[in-house]
Amino acid sequence: MSFEEKLDSYFSKISIQLKESTGLTGNPAKHLLHIYADYVEVVSVFSNGTYISVTDILDRFKDEGLIHQKEKDSDQAEGNDENQTFVENIFRLILEREQLYGNDYPFLIRDSNKIIVKEIAELTLRNKLYFFLLFSSSLSLFNLFQPELTKEFEFICFKALKNFLPNDSEVRSFGKNTTYSGTAITKIRQLASELNVDIDERALDQISHRGTQERGLDLIGWIRFTDNVPNLLTILAQCACGKEWYQKLRETERYNRYFDFHCSKPIHVMFVPYSIIDYNRSIFYQNDECNDRIIFERKRILDLSKNAEVYNELISGEFIERCINAREDLV
Repeated sequence: MSFEEKLDSYFSKISIQLKESTGLTGNPAKHLLHIYADYVEVVSVFSNGTYISVTDILDRFKDEGLIHQKEKDSDQAEGNDENQTFVENIFRLILEREQLYGNDYPFLIRDSNKIIVKEIAELTLRNKLYFFLLFSSSLSLFNLFQPELTKEFEFICFKALKNFLPNDSEVRSFGKNTTYSGTAITKIRQLASELNVDIDERALDQISHRGTQERGLDLIGWIRFTDNVPNLLTILAQCACGKEWYQKLRETERYNRYFDFHCSKPIHVMFVPYSIIDYNRSIFYQNDECNDRIIFERKRILDLSKNAEVYNELISGEFIERCINAREDLV
């Protein structure tokens, strides 16, 4: 199916199913509050240009089966209060995002309990980059466009890593957008040659000799010295859009075995499109999953996307434009 055919197919029958997108059953997982805030933002994109309120989301969660009636009528009043508080907390987090992202935030908040997308004419390229990252964190809602979103997320992360490192640094793609060719082993040897590092042949021999892509490494950046000693500041990066991104945190470590960095170890980082900054407490949500890693999440990636014109290079930008203009009433 061509990209244009995908667009026609998707927009002929738009369906946003929050329960399906969470991958959860039963009651909402309250510790995933930042994920639910993403869902509210996505619903707002398709809200026909009207405000989405706490009440709208409560009704939607009930319709989707994310909020259940209590078995006993005597318990329902307490249950209603709990559900109200849960959704109000989601909107409280959204209000924090408005403060965190400033002008980059593509939504307007009214009375702390209503959200709406900015007028189309007022949306900046940085606002649209926010939409791109939001949609990339909601692949189960947009699974038809998963190939484009994940590939281009890696491209955006490449640009962000390049901007994060000094001007004379080197950054290479080793994932979906790589310029290396051949089998996975051949690609690793090509990269080792560029890094001027030795290879552990026994470790490399554990890789399939037929496979074309070795999992675990999407981007690599390093700062080169003028000498030829492979003692470098090296960053090994994984880009992950799935809900269980934290399970990939250690995948880049296998390259510690493949490459012999002299008297040093690489820095391992993770790029995710999720907004996981707890603005008030200055920590990450799900921080218990992030040990020993530097995380580039939505805010950091957006800050490092200094030239918002990069949005115009995205194939999925056409999908985002169609979403912005769809204004489908789903609530």
